[in-house]
Amino acid sequence: MKRLENCCFCVLILLLNSKICEKGNMTANTAAHVQPGTNITLSCQLKRLKYSEQCKIALFFNGSELTSNYGTSVSNTFPVNTYGKHMFTCKIDCEYKKKLICGIDIESGNPPDQPRNVSCIQYGTDGSLTCTWDKGRFTHMNTTYVIQLSDGTDTLCFSEESLSNKFGSLVLSAKLNFESTYRLVVVASNKLGSAFSQPLKFMLIDIVKPHPPNVLVEFENSATNCTLFWHSEVQGQHCRVRYRPVSSSTWNMVKNLESKKCSLHGLEPHTEYEFQVSCKIHPERGLWSNWSAFQSQTPEAVPTGLLDVWYKKQDIDSQMQNISLFWKALQKSEARGKILHYTVTFEALSQEEPKAIETNVTTQTSYTRVTPKMDYKITVTADNSRGSSPPASILTSLSIQDLPSPRNLSAVAMGNNSILVSWKPPAKSTASINGYVVEWINTHRNNSLEPHPSWIRLVASNLSIVIPEHIEDNVCYHISVFALYQDRAGQVKSVRGYSREKAPSAGPQVYTKPQTNGILVWWEEIPSHQQMGCITQYKIYLQKKNSNVDPYVYGRNLVKTTINEKGIRKRKAIFSKPEQALTTAKPFIASSYLQPIVSA
Repeated sequence: MKRLENCCFCVLILLLNSKICEKGNMTANTAAHVQPGTNITLSCQLKRLKYSEQCKIALFFNGSELTSNYGTSVSNTFPVNTYGKHMFTCKIDCEYKKKLICGIDIESGNPPDQPRNVSCIQYGTDGSLTCTWDKGRFTHMNTTYVIQLSDGTDTLCFSEESLSNKFGSLVLSAKLNFESTYRLVVVASNKLGSAFSQPLKFMLIDIVKPHPPNVLVEFENSATNCTLFWHSEVQGQHCRVRYRPVSSSTWNMVKNLESKKCSLHGLEPHTEYEFQVSCKIHPERGLWSNWSAFQSQTPEAVPTGLLDVWYKKQDIDSQMQNISLFWKALQKSEARGKILHYTVTFEALSQEEPKAIETNVTTQTSYTRVTPKMDYKITVTADNSRGSSPPASILTSLSIQDLPSPRNLSAVAMGNNSILVSWKPPAKSTASINGYVVEWINTHRNNSLEPHPSWIRLVASNLSIVIPEHIEDNVCYHISVFALYQDRAGQVKSVRGYSREKAPSAGPQVYTKPQTNGILVWWEEIPSHQQMGCITQYKIYLQKKNSNVDPYVYGRNLVKTTINEKGIRKRKAIFSKPEQALTTAKPFIASSYLQPIVSA
Protein backbone atom coordinates (compact mmCIF):
# COMPACT_ATOMS: atom_id res chain seq x y z
CA MET A 1 0.00 0.00 0.00
CA LYS A 2 1.25 3.46 -0.87
CA ARG A 3 -0.03 6.67 0.74
CA LEU A 4 -0.10 9.75 -1.52
CA GLU A 5 -0.36 13.14 0.15
CA ASN A 6 -1.48 14.89 -3.04
CA CYS A 7 -3.88 13.12 -5.35
CA CYS A 8 -3.34 13.67 -9.04
CA PHE A 9 -4.45 11.44 -11.88
CA CYS A 10 -3.20 11.90 -15.41
CA VAL A 11 -3.99 9.78 -18.43
CA LEU A 12 -1.63 10.07 -21.38
CA ILE A 13 -2.69 8.46 -24.63
CA LEU A 14 -0.02 8.20 -27.31
CA LEU A 15 -1.35 8.40 -30.82
CA LEU A 16 1.77 6.93 -32.33
CA ASN A 17 3.90 4.04 -31.14
CA SER A 18 7.38 3.83 -32.66
CA LYS A 19 10.64 2.01 -32.09
CA ILE A 20 13.99 3.20 -33.48
CA CYS A 21 16.58 0.48 -33.90
CA GLU A 22 20.14 0.31 -35.29
CA LYS A 23 19.17 -1.37 -38.57
CA GLY A 24 15.76 0.18 -39.06
CA ASN A 25 12.64 1.67 -37.57
CA MET A 26 9.24 0.15 -36.73
CA THR A 27 6.03 2.08 -36.12
CA ALA A 28 2.38 1.40 -35.25
CA ASN A 29 -0.49 3.80 -35.78
CA THR A 30 -1.79 3.15 -32.22
CA ALA A 31 -0.52 3.51 -28.70
CA ALA A 32 1.20 0.60 -26.98
CA HIS A 33 -2.08 -0.32 -25.20
CA VAL A 34 -5.30 -1.00 -27.14
CA GLN A 35 -8.67 -2.66 -26.70
CA PRO A 36 -9.54 -5.94 -28.44
CA GLY A 37 -10.86 -5.41 -31.98
CA THR A 38 -8.46 -2.56 -32.76
CA ASN A 39 -6.88 -2.59 -36.25
CA ILE A 40 -3.18 -1.82 -36.07
CA THR A 41 -1.17 -0.65 -39.09
CA LEU A 42 2.44 -1.71 -38.72
CA SER A 43 5.35 -0.36 -40.80
CA CYS A 44 9.04 -1.27 -40.98
CA GLN A 45 11.74 0.81 -42.75
CA LEU A 46 15.38 -0.21 -43.29
CA LYS A 47 17.95 2.55 -42.63
CA ARG A 48 20.32 1.73 -45.51
CA LEU A 49 20.32 -0.78 -48.31
CA LYS A 50 23.23 -3.16 -48.11
CA TYR A 51 21.40 -6.40 -48.80
CA SER A 52 21.17 -8.25 -52.11
CA GLU A 53 18.14 -8.13 -54.27
CA GLN A 54 17.30 -11.68 -53.16
CA CYS A 55 16.54 -10.44 -49.64
CA LYS A 56 13.08 -9.45 -48.51
CA ILE A 57 11.76 -7.60 -45.48
CA ALA A 58 8.95 -9.28 -43.45
CA LEU A 59 6.62 -8.55 -40.50
CA PHE A 60 6.00 -11.22 -37.84
CA PHE A 61 3.30 -11.55 -35.14
CA ASN A 62 4.31 -13.67 -32.14
CA GLY A 63 6.74 -15.56 -34.44
CA SER A 64 4.31 -16.06 -37.35
CA GLU A 65 4.88 -14.18 -40.61
CA LEU A 66 2.20 -11.63 -41.51
CA THR A 67 3.54 -10.20 -44.77
CA SER A 68 6.80 -9.69 -46.68
CA ASN A 69 8.15 -7.51 -49.48
CA TYR A 70 11.29 -7.18 -51.59
CA GLY A 71 12.68 -3.75 -50.93
CA THR A 72 13.48 -1.49 -47.98
CA SER A 73 10.07 -1.21 -46.34
CA VAL A 74 6.95 -3.21 -45.57
CA SER A 75 3.53 -2.37 -44.09
CA ASN A 76 0.44 -4.32 -42.97
CA THR A 77 -2.83 -3.78 -41.09
CA PHE A 78 -3.59 -6.41 -38.43
CA PRO A 79 -6.64 -6.76 -36.11
CA VAL A 80 -5.88 -7.44 -32.42
CA ASN A 81 -8.69 -9.72 -31.20
CA THR A 82 -7.19 -11.35 -28.11
CA TYR A 83 -6.15 -10.10 -24.68
CA GLY A 84 -2.59 -9.89 -23.51
CA LYS A 85 0.81 -8.72 -24.72
CA HIS A 86 1.58 -9.20 -28.43
CA MET A 87 5.06 -9.02 -29.97
CA PHE A 88 5.47 -7.68 -33.52
CA THR A 89 8.91 -7.93 -35.19
CA CYS A 90 10.53 -6.90 -38.46
CA LYS A 91 13.14 -9.22 -40.01
CA ILE A 92 15.28 -9.37 -43.16
CA ASP A 93 15.11 -12.75 -44.91
CA CYS A 94 18.09 -13.59 -47.12
CA GLU A 95 18.56 -17.07 -48.54
CA TYR A 96 16.79 -18.81 -45.71
CA LYS A 97 18.56 -16.77 -43.04
CA LYS A 98 16.50 -14.32 -40.99
CA LYS A 99 17.97 -11.38 -39.08
CA LEU A 100 16.06 -9.19 -36.62
CA ILE A 101 15.72 -5.56 -37.65
CA CYS A 102 13.38 -4.15 -35.00
CA GLY A 103 10.37 -4.98 -32.83
CA ILE A 104 7.45 -3.42 -31.02
CA ASP A 105 5.03 -4.67 -28.26
CA ILE A 106 1.30 -4.00 -28.18
CA GLU A 107 -0.79 -4.89 -25.09
CA SER A 108 -4.55 -5.52 -25.40
CA GLY A 109 -6.97 -5.09 -22.49
CA ASN A 110 -9.99 -3.24 -21.11
CA PRO A 111 -10.28 0.14 -19.49
CA PRO A 112 -11.40 -0.25 -15.84
CA ASP A 113 -15.09 -0.43 -14.99
CA GLN A 114 -16.57 1.90 -12.43
CA PRO A 115 -15.88 0.46 -8.94
CA ARG A 116 -19.20 -0.52 -7.35
CA ASN A 117 -20.58 -1.64 -3.98
CA VAL A 118 -18.01 0.36 -2.07
CA SER A 119 -18.17 -0.30 1.68
CA CYS A 120 -15.92 0.41 4.65
CA ILE A 121 -15.66 -1.00 8.15
CA GLN A 122 -13.41 -0.44 11.14
CA TYR A 123 -12.89 -3.30 13.61
CA GLY A 124 -12.65 -1.86 17.10
CA THR A 125 -12.65 1.79 18.11
CA ASP A 126 -8.85 1.99 17.68
CA GLY A 127 -8.60 -0.13 14.54
CA SER A 128 -7.85 0.79 10.93
CA LEU A 129 -10.42 1.48 8.23
CA THR A 130 -10.83 -1.37 5.73
CA CYS A 131 -12.64 -0.70 2.44
CA THR A 132 -13.79 -3.15 -0.23
CA TRP A 133 -15.41 -2.85 -3.66
CA ASP A 134 -16.33 -4.79 -6.81
CA LYS A 135 -13.92 -4.20 -9.70
CA GLY A 136 -16.17 -5.26 -12.54
CA ARG A 137 -14.79 -6.99 -15.62
CA PHE A 138 -11.18 -8.14 -15.73
CA THR A 139 -8.92 -5.59 -17.44
CA HIS A 140 -6.18 -8.05 -18.49
CA MET A 141 -3.52 -5.43 -17.76
CA ASN A 142 -1.93 -3.70 -14.81
CA THR A 143 -4.61 -1.58 -13.10
CA THR A 144 -4.13 0.63 -10.06
CA TYR A 145 -6.84 1.43 -7.51
CA VAL A 146 -6.57 4.56 -5.39
CA ILE A 147 -8.84 5.61 -2.52
CA GLN A 148 -9.42 9.34 -2.08
CA LEU A 149 -10.48 10.11 1.51
CA SER A 150 -11.57 13.61 2.44
CA ASP A 151 -12.89 15.10 5.68
CA GLY A 152 -13.92 18.37 3.96
CA THR A 153 -10.58 20.01 4.67
CA ASP A 154 -7.83 17.57 3.73
CA THR A 155 -7.73 14.82 1.13
CA LEU A 156 -5.57 11.74 1.48
CA CYS A 157 -4.91 9.08 -1.12
CA PHE A 158 -4.09 5.42 -0.56
CA SER A 159 -2.90 3.32 -3.48
CA GLU A 160 -2.50 -0.40 -4.04
CA GLU A 161 -2.06 -2.38 -7.22
CA SER A 162 -4.67 -4.91 -8.18
CA LEU A 163 -4.34 -8.23 -6.33
CA SER A 164 -7.70 -9.82 -7.14
CA ASN A 165 -9.47 -9.91 -10.49
CA LYS A 166 -12.94 -9.37 -8.99
CA PHE A 167 -12.73 -7.58 -5.65
CA GLY A 168 -10.62 -4.79 -4.23
CA SER A 169 -9.57 -4.26 -0.63
CA LEU A 170 -7.47 -1.62 1.12
CA VAL A 171 -6.55 -1.03 4.76
CA LEU A 172 -6.12 2.69 5.35
CA SER A 173 -3.40 3.82 7.74
CA ALA A 174 -5.12 7.10 8.61
CA LYS A 175 -6.46 7.71 12.13
CA LEU A 176 -10.09 8.82 11.91
CA ASN A 177 -12.16 10.63 14.53
CA PHE A 178 -15.80 10.31 15.55
CA GLU A 179 -16.67 13.99 14.94
CA SER A 180 -15.91 14.28 11.20
CA THR A 181 -17.98 13.35 8.18
CA TYR A 182 -15.89 11.60 5.53
CA ARG A 183 -16.19 11.33 1.75
CA LEU A 184 -14.52 8.38 0.03
CA VAL A 185 -14.06 7.68 -3.71
CA VAL A 186 -12.32 4.71 -5.36
CA VAL A 187 -10.43 5.56 -8.57
CA ALA A 188 -9.39 2.79 -10.98
CA SER A 189 -6.70 3.60 -13.60
CA ASN A 190 -4.72 1.84 -16.31
CA LYS A 191 -3.20 2.76 -19.70
CA LEU A 192 -6.65 2.78 -21.32
CA GLY A 193 -8.41 5.15 -18.94
CA SER A 194 -9.82 5.80 -15.46
CA ALA A 195 -13.12 5.25 -13.66
CA PHE A 196 -14.51 6.75 -10.42
CA SER A 197 -16.89 5.12 -7.95
CA GLN A 198 -19.90 6.88 -6.54
CA PRO A 199 -18.80 8.77 -3.41
CA LEU A 200 -19.38 7.06 -0.05
CA LYS A 201 -20.20 9.42 2.82
CA PHE A 202 -20.01 8.21 6.42
CA MET A 203 -19.21 9.03 10.03
CA LEU A 204 -17.02 6.72 12.06
CA ILE A 205 -19.88 5.86 14.41
CA ASP A 206 -21.71 4.26 11.45
CA ILE A 207 -18.94 1.87 10.42
CA VAL A 208 -17.14 0.88 13.64
CA LYS A 209 -17.70 -2.76 14.60
CA PRO A 210 -16.69 -3.20 18.27
CA HIS A 211 -14.75 -6.23 19.41
CA PRO A 212 -16.85 -8.96 21.09
CA PRO A 213 -17.18 -8.38 24.86
CA ASN A 214 -15.64 -10.68 27.46
CA VAL A 215 -18.33 -12.66 29.30
CA LEU A 216 -18.58 -14.23 32.77
CA VAL A 217 -21.51 -16.29 34.16
CA GLU A 218 -22.46 -16.68 37.84
CA PHE A 219 -25.20 -19.07 39.00
CA GLU A 220 -25.61 -17.73 42.56
CA ASN A 221 -26.31 -21.17 44.10
CA SER A 222 -29.25 -21.69 41.76
CA ALA A 223 -29.77 -24.40 39.15
CA THR A 224 -32.27 -22.35 37.13
CA ASN A 225 -31.08 -18.71 37.43
CA CYS A 226 -27.83 -16.96 36.54
CA THR A 227 -26.33 -13.52 35.95
CA LEU A 228 -24.19 -12.62 32.95
CA PHE A 229 -21.44 -10.01 33.34
CA TRP A 230 -19.44 -8.59 30.45
CA HIS A 231 -16.75 -6.05 29.62
CA SER A 232 -16.64 -4.18 26.31
CA GLU A 233 -14.35 -1.54 24.80
CA VAL A 234 -17.45 0.57 24.12
CA GLN A 235 -18.21 3.09 26.88
CA GLY A 236 -21.81 4.10 26.21
CA GLN A 237 -22.67 0.58 25.11
CA HIS A 238 -25.94 -0.91 23.95
CA CYS A 239 -26.01 -4.71 24.13
CA ARG A 240 -28.12 -7.79 23.51
CA VAL A 241 -27.90 -11.32 24.93
CA ARG A 242 -28.87 -14.68 23.51
CA TYR A 243 -28.63 -18.13 25.09
CA ARG A 244 -29.67 -21.73 24.46
CA PRO A 245 -28.90 -25.31 25.51
CA VAL A 246 -26.07 -26.56 23.31
CA SER A 247 -28.36 -29.36 22.12
CA SER A 248 -30.94 -26.86 20.82
CA SER A 249 -30.96 -24.78 17.64
CA THR A 250 -33.37 -22.15 19.01
CA TRP A 251 -32.03 -19.03 20.74
CA ASN A 252 -33.66 -17.08 23.55
CA MET A 253 -33.02 -13.34 23.06
CA VAL A 254 -32.83 -10.40 25.48
CA LYS A 255 -32.55 -6.98 23.78
CA ASN A 256 -32.07 -3.31 24.63
CA LEU A 257 -29.59 -3.77 27.46
CA GLU A 258 -27.72 -0.65 28.55
CA SER A 259 -25.90 -2.09 31.56
CA LYS A 260 -23.04 -4.56 31.77
CA LYS A 261 -25.01 -7.43 33.26
CA CYS A 262 -28.19 -9.41 32.69
CA SER A 263 -30.13 -11.84 34.91
CA LEU A 264 -31.61 -14.96 33.28
CA HIS A 265 -34.31 -17.19 34.76
CA GLY A 266 -36.00 -20.49 33.98
CA LEU A 267 -32.90 -22.42 32.90
CA GLU A 268 -32.85 -26.22 32.86
CA PRO A 269 -30.75 -27.76 35.66
CA HIS A 270 -27.65 -29.81 34.82
CA THR A 271 -27.67 -28.58 31.22
CA GLU A 272 -24.81 -27.24 29.12
CA TYR A 273 -25.74 -23.72 27.91
CA GLU A 274 -24.17 -21.40 25.39
CA PHE A 275 -24.32 -17.70 26.34
CA GLN A 276 -23.49 -14.94 23.84
CA VAL A 277 -23.33 -11.13 24.07
CA SER A 278 -23.10 -8.53 21.29
CA CYS A 279 -22.73 -4.74 21.68
CA LYS A 280 -22.58 -1.59 19.56
CA ILE A 281 -21.83 2.10 20.11
CA HIS A 282 -25.20 3.74 19.38
CA PRO A 283 -28.69 2.27 19.86
CA GLU A 284 -29.87 3.31 16.37
CA ARG A 285 -26.65 3.60 14.36
CA GLY A 286 -23.55 1.60 13.66
CA LEU A 287 -22.67 -2.07 13.61
CA TRP A 288 -23.12 -4.84 16.14
CA SER A 289 -20.01 -6.63 17.35
CA ASN A 290 -19.63 -10.31 16.64
CA TRP A 291 -21.25 -12.53 19.25
CA SER A 292 -19.01 -13.49 22.12
CA ALA A 293 -18.87 -17.21 22.95
CA PHE A 294 -19.15 -18.69 26.44
CA GLN A 295 -20.39 -22.11 27.61
CA SER A 296 -21.23 -23.29 31.09
CA GLN A 297 -23.30 -26.01 32.73
CA THR A 298 -26.07 -25.18 35.16
CA PRO A 299 -25.83 -26.89 38.58
CA GLU A 300 -27.81 -29.99 39.48
CA ALA A 301 -31.24 -29.85 41.14
CA VAL A 302 -33.39 -32.33 43.03
CA PRO A 303 -34.99 -34.87 40.63
CA THR A 304 -38.65 -34.25 39.87
CA GLY A 305 -39.63 -37.35 37.89
CA LEU A 306 -41.57 -40.25 39.37
CA LEU A 307 -40.12 -43.68 38.53
CA ASP A 308 -42.47 -46.07 36.71
CA VAL A 309 -42.13 -49.26 38.81
CA TRP A 310 -43.63 -52.72 38.35
CA TYR A 311 -42.75 -56.10 39.82
CA LYS A 312 -42.78 -59.87 39.44
CA LYS A 313 -43.49 -62.21 42.36
CA GLN A 314 -42.53 -65.88 42.54
CA ASP A 315 -43.17 -68.26 45.43
CA ILE A 316 -40.08 -70.16 46.60
CA ASP A 317 -41.78 -72.27 49.25
CA SER A 318 -44.57 -71.90 51.78
CA GLN A 319 -42.59 -69.32 53.76
CA MET A 320 -40.50 -67.32 51.26
CA GLN A 321 -41.09 -65.39 48.05
CA ASN A 322 -38.92 -63.72 45.41
CA ILE A 323 -39.86 -60.13 44.46
CA SER A 324 -38.21 -58.58 41.38
CA LEU A 325 -38.66 -54.85 40.76
CA PHE A 326 -38.20 -53.08 37.41
CA TRP A 327 -38.18 -49.41 36.39
CA LYS A 328 -36.94 -47.08 33.65
CA ALA A 329 -34.27 -44.42 34.15
CA LEU A 330 -35.65 -40.88 34.40
CA GLN A 331 -35.58 -38.57 31.41
CA LYS A 332 -32.79 -35.99 31.49
CA SER A 333 -35.26 -33.18 32.21
CA GLU A 334 -36.63 -35.16 35.17
CA ALA A 335 -33.31 -36.40 36.57
CA ARG A 336 -31.93 -32.80 36.65
CA GLY A 337 -28.46 -34.19 37.34
CA LYS A 338 -26.43 -37.39 37.28
CA ILE A 339 -28.33 -40.18 39.01
CA LEU A 340 -25.85 -41.74 41.43
CA HIS A 341 -28.02 -44.65 42.57
CA TYR A 342 -31.55 -45.79 43.38
CA THR A 343 -32.89 -46.31 46.89
CA VAL A 344 -35.34 -49.20 47.42
CA THR A 345 -37.25 -49.59 50.69
CA PHE A 346 -39.33 -52.54 51.89
CA GLU A 347 -41.90 -51.91 54.63
CA ALA A 348 -43.63 -55.02 55.97
CA LEU A 349 -47.38 -54.57 56.39
CA SER A 350 -47.90 -57.45 58.84
CA GLN A 351 -50.13 -56.51 61.77
CA GLU A 352 -48.48 -59.06 64.05
CA GLU A 353 -45.01 -57.52 63.97
CA PRO A 354 -43.91 -53.89 64.38
CA LYS A 355 -43.32 -52.16 61.07
CA ALA A 356 -39.70 -52.41 59.97
CA ILE A 357 -38.32 -50.53 56.98
CA GLU A 358 -35.31 -51.97 55.20
CA THR A 359 -33.37 -49.73 52.84
CA ASN A 360 -31.29 -50.96 49.91
CA VAL A 361 -29.22 -49.11 47.30
CA THR A 362 -28.54 -50.16 43.70
CA THR A 363 -27.10 -48.58 40.57
CA GLN A 364 -29.20 -50.84 38.32
CA THR A 365 -32.74 -50.25 37.06
CA SER A 366 -33.93 -53.50 38.61
CA TYR A 367 -33.76 -55.09 42.04
CA THR A 368 -34.50 -58.61 43.26
CA ARG A 369 -34.92 -59.75 46.84
CA VAL A 370 -36.06 -62.88 48.65
CA THR A 371 -38.43 -61.98 51.50
CA PRO A 372 -40.78 -63.71 53.92
CA LYS A 373 -44.25 -64.21 52.57
CA MET A 374 -46.22 -61.13 53.57
CA ASP A 375 -47.49 -57.91 52.07
CA TYR A 376 -45.09 -55.00 51.58
CA LYS A 377 -45.09 -51.34 50.78
CA ILE A 378 -42.14 -50.82 48.44
CA THR A 379 -40.75 -47.42 47.43
CA VAL A 380 -38.08 -46.57 44.85
CA THR A 381 -36.35 -43.18 44.44
CA ALA A 382 -33.68 -41.86 42.06
CA ASP A 383 -30.90 -39.96 43.84
CA ASN A 384 -28.44 -37.33 42.57
CA SER A 385 -26.05 -35.00 44.41
CA ARG A 386 -28.88 -32.62 45.38
CA GLY A 387 -31.50 -35.05 46.63
CA SER A 388 -34.06 -37.74 45.80
CA SER A 389 -36.99 -37.94 43.42
CA PRO A 390 -40.53 -38.32 44.78
CA PRO A 391 -40.92 -41.96 45.94
CA ALA A 392 -42.69 -44.35 43.59
CA SER A 393 -44.76 -46.72 45.75
CA ILE A 394 -46.30 -50.13 45.12
CA LEU A 395 -48.22 -52.41 47.49
CA THR A 396 -47.76 -56.16 47.19
CA SER A 397 -50.69 -58.36 48.10
CA LEU A 398 -50.73 -62.08 48.81
CA SER A 399 -54.47 -62.09 48.14
CA ILE A 400 -53.97 -61.50 44.41
CA GLN A 401 -53.98 -65.02 42.97
CA ASP A 402 -55.93 -65.02 39.71
CA LEU A 403 -53.43 -63.46 37.26
CA PRO A 404 -54.11 -64.90 33.78
CA SER A 405 -51.91 -64.10 30.80
CA PRO A 406 -52.95 -62.16 27.68
CA ARG A 407 -54.49 -64.20 24.87
CA ASN A 408 -53.84 -64.60 21.13
CA LEU A 409 -50.34 -63.14 21.23
CA SER A 410 -48.77 -62.63 17.79
CA ALA A 411 -45.62 -61.04 16.35
CA VAL A 412 -45.68 -59.77 12.76
CA ALA A 413 -42.54 -58.81 10.84
CA MET A 414 -42.76 -55.17 9.69
CA GLY A 415 -39.29 -54.81 8.16
CA ASN A 416 -37.06 -51.80 8.75
CA ASN A 417 -36.05 -53.02 12.23
CA SER A 418 -39.58 -53.23 13.66
CA ILE A 419 -41.97 -55.92 14.89
CA LEU A 420 -45.72 -55.51 15.47
CA VAL A 421 -46.82 -57.27 18.66
CA SER A 422 -50.55 -57.60 19.41
CA TRP A 423 -52.72 -59.53 21.87
CA LYS A 424 -56.14 -59.75 23.44
CA PRO A 425 -56.96 -59.10 27.11
CA PRO A 426 -56.72 -62.01 29.56
CA ALA A 427 -59.74 -64.04 30.41
CA LYS A 428 -61.85 -62.55 33.16
CA SER A 429 -59.93 -62.10 36.40
CA THR A 430 -60.91 -61.06 39.89
CA ALA A 431 -58.08 -58.50 39.88
CA SER A 432 -58.19 -55.35 37.78
CA ILE A 433 -55.59 -54.72 35.06
CA ASN A 434 -53.71 -51.41 35.18
CA GLY A 435 -51.38 -51.97 32.22
CA TYR A 436 -49.20 -54.30 30.17
CA VAL A 437 -45.47 -54.92 29.90
CA VAL A 438 -43.88 -56.06 26.63
CA GLU A 439 -40.39 -57.60 26.90
CA TRP A 440 -38.07 -58.62 24.05
CA ILE A 441 -34.56 -60.04 23.87
CA ASN A 442 -32.27 -61.57 21.25
CA THR A 443 -32.60 -65.34 21.60
CA HIS A 444 -28.85 -65.75 21.03
CA ARG A 445 -27.72 -62.79 23.06
CA ASN A 446 -24.41 -62.47 24.84
CA ASN A 447 -25.48 -62.64 28.48
CA SER A 448 -22.59 -60.46 29.60
CA LEU A 449 -23.53 -57.70 27.15
CA GLU A 450 -27.34 -58.04 27.32
CA PRO A 451 -28.12 -59.37 30.82
CA HIS A 452 -31.74 -58.16 30.85
CA PRO A 453 -34.51 -57.92 28.26
CA SER A 454 -35.62 -54.60 26.86
CA TRP A 455 -39.15 -53.67 27.91
CA ILE A 456 -41.84 -51.04 27.66
CA ARG A 457 -44.90 -50.43 29.83
CA LEU A 458 -48.28 -49.65 28.24
CA VAL A 459 -51.62 -48.48 29.58
CA ALA A 460 -54.41 -51.05 29.85
CA SER A 461 -56.19 -49.75 26.73
CA ASN A 462 -53.20 -50.56 24.49
CA LEU A 463 -53.38 -54.04 22.96
CA SER A 464 -50.60 -53.70 20.37
CA ILE A 465 -47.28 -51.99 19.84
CA VAL A 466 -44.59 -51.71 17.19
CA ILE A 467 -41.44 -52.46 19.22
CA PRO A 468 -39.58 -49.15 19.01
CA GLU A 469 -35.91 -49.93 19.75
CA HIS A 470 -33.07 -52.47 19.89
CA ILE A 471 -34.38 -54.49 16.93
CA GLU A 472 -32.14 -55.77 14.10
CA ASP A 473 -33.10 -57.48 10.85
CA ASN A 474 -32.29 -61.21 10.43
CA VAL A 475 -32.30 -61.78 14.20
CA CYS A 476 -34.75 -63.88 16.24
CA TYR A 477 -36.30 -62.31 19.35
CA HIS A 478 -38.09 -63.86 22.32
CA ILE A 479 -41.11 -61.63 23.04
CA SER A 480 -43.16 -61.80 26.25
CA VAL A 481 -46.28 -59.92 27.33
CA PHE A 482 -47.53 -59.60 30.94
CA ALA A 483 -50.71 -58.05 32.22
CA LEU A 484 -50.11 -55.87 35.29
CA TYR A 485 -52.44 -56.41 38.20
CA GLN A 486 -51.92 -53.54 40.65
CA ASP A 487 -48.38 -53.17 39.20
CA ARG A 488 -47.68 -56.90 39.55
CA ALA A 489 -46.86 -58.94 36.42
CA GLY A 490 -49.25 -61.81 35.86
CA GLN A 491 -48.66 -65.00 33.95
CA VAL A 492 -46.53 -64.59 30.86
CA LYS A 493 -47.44 -65.20 27.23
CA SER A 494 -44.49 -65.55 24.85
CA VAL A 495 -43.82 -65.79 21.14
CA ARG A 496 -40.79 -65.55 18.87
CA GLY A 497 -40.57 -62.90 16.18
CA TYR A 498 -38.32 -61.05 13.74
CA SER A 499 -38.43 -57.85 11.71
CA ARG A 500 -37.04 -59.45 8.55
CA GLU A 501 -35.41 -62.82 7.88
CA LYS A 502 -33.48 -64.72 5.22
CA ALA A 503 -32.86 -68.39 4.60
CA PRO A 504 -30.22 -69.73 7.00
CA SER A 505 -26.76 -69.18 5.54
CA ALA A 506 -25.60 -72.68 6.54
CA GLY A 507 -27.07 -76.04 7.44
CA PRO A 508 -26.54 -77.84 10.76
CA GLN A 509 -23.50 -79.98 11.53
CA VAL A 510 -24.76 -83.57 11.13
CA TYR A 511 -23.46 -86.70 12.87
CA THR A 512 -24.45 -90.33 12.23
CA LYS A 513 -23.95 -93.60 14.09
CA PRO A 514 -24.89 -97.04 12.72
CA GLN A 515 -27.42 -98.93 14.80
CA THR A 516 -28.49 -102.57 14.63
CA ASN A 517 -31.80 -101.50 13.19
CA GLY A 518 -30.78 -98.33 11.33
CA ILE A 519 -28.72 -95.15 11.68
CA LEU A 520 -28.84 -92.69 14.54
CA VAL A 521 -28.72 -89.11 13.20
CA TRP A 522 -28.13 -86.04 15.34
CA TRP A 523 -26.93 -82.51 14.68
CA GLU A 524 -25.72 -79.34 16.30
CA GLU A 525 -27.75 -76.16 16.29
CA ILE A 526 -26.87 -73.69 13.53
CA PRO A 527 -24.68 -70.86 14.93
CA SER A 528 -26.77 -67.82 15.79
CA HIS A 529 -25.10 -65.51 13.25
CA GLN A 530 -26.01 -67.98 10.47
CA GLN A 531 -29.64 -68.59 11.45
CA MET A 532 -30.78 -65.27 9.87
CA GLY A 533 -34.09 -65.35 11.74
CA CYS A 534 -36.14 -67.79 13.84
CA ILE A 535 -35.50 -71.51 13.21
CA THR A 536 -38.93 -73.18 13.34
CA GLN A 537 -38.16 -76.73 12.18
CA TYR A 538 -35.48 -79.19 11.09
CA LYS A 539 -36.08 -81.68 8.23
CA ILE A 540 -34.32 -84.89 7.27
CA TYR A 541 -34.04 -85.84 3.59
CA LEU A 542 -33.43 -89.60 3.10
CA GLN A 543 -31.99 -90.88 -0.18
CA LYS A 544 -29.96 -93.89 -1.30
CA LYS A 545 -26.57 -93.19 -2.79
CA ASN A 546 -26.43 -92.87 -6.57
CA SER A 547 -30.20 -92.85 -6.70
CA ASN A 548 -32.19 -90.58 -8.99
CA VAL A 549 -35.35 -90.98 -6.96
CA ASP A 550 -36.45 -87.91 -5.00
CA PRO A 551 -35.52 -88.19 -1.31
CA TYR A 552 -38.01 -88.98 1.43
CA VAL A 553 -38.67 -85.94 3.60
CA TYR A 554 -39.18 -86.26 7.35
CA GLY A 555 -39.48 -83.09 9.30
CA ARG A 556 -42.00 -82.55 12.04
CA ASN A 557 -40.30 -81.24 15.20
CA LEU A 558 -37.18 -83.40 14.92
CA VAL A 559 -34.38 -83.31 17.47
CA LYS A 560 -32.97 -86.88 17.54
CA THR A 561 -34.14 -89.78 15.46
CA THR A 562 -33.07 -93.18 14.09
CA ILE A 563 -33.30 -94.09 10.40
CA ASN A 564 -33.50 -97.56 8.83
CA GLU A 565 -33.71 -98.63 5.20
CA LYS A 566 -37.48 -98.74 5.26
CA GLY A 567 -37.98 -95.30 6.68
CA ILE A 568 -37.65 -93.36 9.88
CA ARG A 569 -38.31 -94.36 13.46
CA LYS A 570 -38.10 -92.15 16.55
CA ARG A 571 -35.68 -93.35 19.17
CA LYS A 572 -36.21 -90.62 21.73
CA ALA A 573 -38.91 -88.18 22.64
CA ILE A 574 -39.18 -85.52 19.95
CA PHE A 575 -39.41 -81.90 21.06
CA SER A 576 -39.11 -78.61 19.21
CA LYS A 577 -41.02 -75.44 18.46
CA PRO A 578 -44.42 -75.78 16.73
CA GLU A 579 -44.08 -76.04 12.96
CA GLN A 580 -44.63 -72.71 11.23
CA ALA A 581 -43.95 -71.28 7.79
CA LEU A 582 -40.58 -72.88 6.92
CA THR A 583 -37.52 -71.29 5.35
CA THR A 584 -35.07 -74.00 4.26
CA ALA A 585 -31.28 -73.83 4.26
CA LYS A 586 -29.00 -75.64 1.85
CA PRO A 587 -29.15 -79.36 2.85
CA PHE A 588 -26.19 -81.02 4.56
CA ILE A 589 -25.35 -84.55 3.28
CA ALA A 590 -24.00 -87.14 5.73
CA SER A 591 -21.79 -89.89 4.31
CA SER A 592 -23.54 -93.26 4.60
CA TYR A 593 -25.09 -95.98 2.51
CA LEU A 594 -28.31 -94.15 3.20
CA GLN A 595 -27.85 -90.43 2.81
CA PRO A 596 -29.59 -88.57 5.68
CA ILE A 597 -29.69 -84.88 4.86
CA VAL A 598 -30.69 -82.39 7.57
CA SER A 599 -31.80 -78.81 6.90
CA ALA A 600 -33.41 -76.05 8.88
